[in-house]
Amino acid sequence: MIVEISEHGSSLKRDHECFIVQTPMAKTEIPAEKVDAIIITANALVSTQAVALCLERNIQLVLANWAGKPFGRFWVSTPGRATEHRRKQYLHQNTAIAFKISKDIVTCKLKAQKKLLVDLKGNRKSPNETINNAIKSITKSLQHLNSLEYTHSFKQTLLGIEGFAAAEYFSAISAALPKKFAFKERSRQPAQDKFNAVLNYIYGVTYSSVEKVVILSGLDPNAGIYHADSYGKPTLVFDLIELFRAKVDRIAVKLFTKKHVKDSWFTSSDDAPLGVFLTKEGRKAVITAYMKDASDVIEKESWRYCRKIMEIFTKEG
Repeated sequence: MIVEISEHGSSLKRDHECFIVQTPMAKTEIPAEKVDAIIITANALVSTQAVALCLERNIQLVLANWAGKPFGRFWVSTPGRATEHRRKQYLHQNTAIAFKISKDIVTCKLKAQKKLLVDLKGNRKSPNETINNAIKSITKSLQHLNSLEYTHSFKQTLLGIEGFAAAEYFSAISAALPKKFAFKERSRQPAQDKFNAVLNYIYGVTYSSVEKVVILSGLDPNAGIYHADSYGKPTLVFDLIELFRAKVDRIAVKLFTKKHVKDSWFTSSDDAPLGVFLTKEGRKAVITAYMKDASDVIEKESWRYCRKIMEIFTKEG
């Protein structure tokens, strides 16, 4: 389990092989054997003995800001499981093991995209050819993925398959929206339309959630398996977020199709007059939807997949 201390004035102490978490409202005793990681996002008192217990048990102890973005952690001074996992992570960035993990990530992403489009198709009163064609294209891409074998250029091959599917997918997403919110293509920074403005912001929130879990797991967030390393970029986070894009897309689509979106959610900028950005009201509404429909699931599934990666490294590395 991940223990999160987010109330100001809390404390983390040790009692033999247990952690004692004291908040302004309650006191909880948690056996160390049940704890995978501890993240502190508030002003809190942490005893040196609690830190020692984390180091003894190889439990990640991470400090983060109020939004959950990590800025520091405690390291044990002797090699442990995290050291071994990271060593294998670096060694297998371009091997058959990396191909296995990367192929699985892309397959999971495309299956989730297809599921979303099938659901959108089922909710429409009349057939939509764009959505139908996208479902067929993604099905073919999944068949192609299934037949792939490892080669040294596997990353370029997977990126090509993913990119082709994405073009069809977002065309279908646009077709499913109310006509006034339809968009020509996926646009990032800045967004060129209201739907992409929502999507860009909610992706940013998701990045923060996934990065927190990757750091807590002990893996190196800057050493990607599928995406190529880039200086200062958390490329392993880029890998894992692919698993959740369709889940996040579903939230954005729901906001538009259920008519929750308001004109007051959007604004422009003098620095980018053609761009569309979210106002404070819009950001609050989007993050509320994310916390309600996806936050807990994404954190749990990120943790599960980090463990899966470490198990693959242990078994096959």
